[in-house]
Amino acid sequence: GNGPLFLPVCPDCAAAWDAEIEARIPKEEKAVDAEANLEALGIRPRHYACTFDTFIPRDDEERKTLEYCKRLADARRGLIALIGNNGTGKTHLACSIAREIGAGRIYKMIEAAMFIRLGFDDGKSEQGQLDALIRLPFLAIDEADKSKRTENEMNWLSYIIDERLERYRPTVLIANAHPKATCKDQKCDKCFESIMTPDVLDRFSQFGVIRYFSGESHRRELRGKSE
Repeated sequence: GNGPLFLPVCPDCAAAWDAEIEARIPKEEKAVDAEANLEALGIRPRHYACTFDTFIPRDDEERKTLEYCKRLADARRGLIALIGNNGTGKTHLACSIAREIGAGRIYKMIEAAMFIRLGFDDGKSEQGQLDALIRLPFLAIDEADKSKRTENEMNWLSYIIDERLERYRPTVLIANAHPKATCKDQKCDKCFESIMTPDVLDRFSQFGVIRYFSGESHRRELRGKSE
């Protein structure tokens, strides 16, 4: 079997000795380790406390979205787009999935593009950088609406989503956008259909779901309560 964590001690005292030494480790060190684990998942300090339990749905549609995200985390597969206004809980749910799975990473769209490009400076190939994103146990791409969405970036995004689908890897795409069906102008530059290319939209239509947060920002509500 496994020996005691700290040696040398007699076998009879090993468990008690391990417990004593473990108790001496400052709580601050454990907190630092926990934060480092969250940072490794791409979770920022503002979202450290985000879990499925702390997500409070405001209507039936948000309750359904919460269930979709829980299912994706449990099954370790699936494709979900979370769209809506700022501060409605989209990133909260992505962080909750990352914590539940315990592996993978959340990238902002611009960070994912930088990850691919910076690999060139290290002598790595474009394919190698793309493969690294494709192989992640979980991938969320946040702020998909805020990048320049160049032809290269959209080709990368389409390829990553397609390859992850082929490998049954769970993937979430997040954008501050609304569906064309709800647009008062019938179509504008904030419509999800304007932001994404037809092939990406096709992946979500056929193999995933697009969940729309129609409410106002939680942050605005919280500010209003504090005033």
